[in-house]
Amino acid sequence: MGEQGKMKRFYQDYNTVKVYQVKQLLTDAGIQCVVKNELIQGAAGEIPLNEAMPEIWLVDEEWDSKANQLLANFEQAQQEMSATAEWICSECHTVNEGDFGICWNCQTPRE
Repeated sequence: MGEQGKMKRFYQDYNTVKVYQVKQLLTDAGIQCVVKNELIQGAAGEIPLNEAMPEIWLVDEEWDSKANQLLANFEQAQQEMSATAEWICSECHTVNEGDFGICWNCQTPRE
């Protein structure tokens, strides 16, 4: 294997939970990445808002194409889930909103 390429900022969002969902998606696919600015949101107002967002950086920019495809698939799946009606958990029978991928009550994944 050759020399490792340079790091590249890949993704940023105000929603820290979504940032970590994307990071986990990349990690599961074997793409090394790091989260930066995760604790800087408290400084919003002191620094420009777009600089206070959590970011995901790819350790090697070579992974950019694969990471972008995974992100596109993830965002499409999120849109499809949010467009659906409420669903009932198969484990605890709790009614969940359409955009929930897991039951809010027992954390069972949506079927």
